[in-house]
Amino acid sequence: KEQSIINNLYEFWHYVGKKSGKLIINTNFQAIMLAGSDWPKKIFKLKEMANKSTLIKEIAGEIKQQKLPNAITLTESVAQDFSEVLLEEGFLPSIKQQGMIIKLSDFNPVEADKTYRFTLIENNNDADMFAVIASQSFQYRVDGAIVSSLLNNKDIKMFIGWYEDIPGFCGLIFYDKSEFAGLHMIGTLPQFRGKGFATIMTNKLLEECIKDTKEYCVLHASAAGEPIYSRLGFERVKEVITYSLKMNS
Repeated sequence: KEQSIINNLYEFWHYVGKKSGKLIINTNFQAIMLAGSDWPKKIFKLKEMANKSTLIKEIAGEIKQQKLPNAITLTESVAQDFSEVLLEEGFLPSIKQQGMIIKLSDFNPVEADKTYRFTLIENNNDADMFAVIASQSFQYRVDGAIVSSLLNNKDIKMFIGWYEDIPGFCGLIFYDKSEFAGLHMIGTLPQFRGKGFATIMTNKLLEECIKDTKEYCVLHASAAGEPIYSRLGFERVKEVITYSLKMNS
């Protein structure tokens, strides 16, 4: 289960990196190095069989030269294997998210209020709007051009949620090669928090996954988001941990 959850994320990042032309493929890892966007600016898919000390030293050196992003994302199991050498090189855990999975036949949908509506992202203007909502929701830069690059792909669906004709929340589905559905970028504008929008968007995305005959859906939840997904039937698996290099000021 842990591997299925992280595979969806890594495959999604690989696709985004390829479409943006910013994917770095090394023998021992992959990375996306962006200038105008913080998403998805990550090092990922570290090769577990690599010489850990040499690899982390190499990555640290390239981060210091600004050739790689200062964020390495690992599953909990891989993080345990790398933790000693990461700490030795000055990397510290910066973000922890909970890997979760649901068998879609176990999903109990919530009844959506008539004041909500959804639009599918179909053009560059929609993509820019999605990027603005995501940027304000997550407090990091999301480039509309990167969102636009994901259009016209049968394995990606992006939605904006509207409340009283105001675009207030967003969410994305990515179907990977193993037929798992992954939910990503579920965000709500700060002024609309506390209205249940994350639940409503997740509900909508899960209904889409069922309509597209998927059996399992996965996601990575923040501490704030985890109770929402648990109530909808998601099961906790293992964490995903992002490490950042402590830079000398």
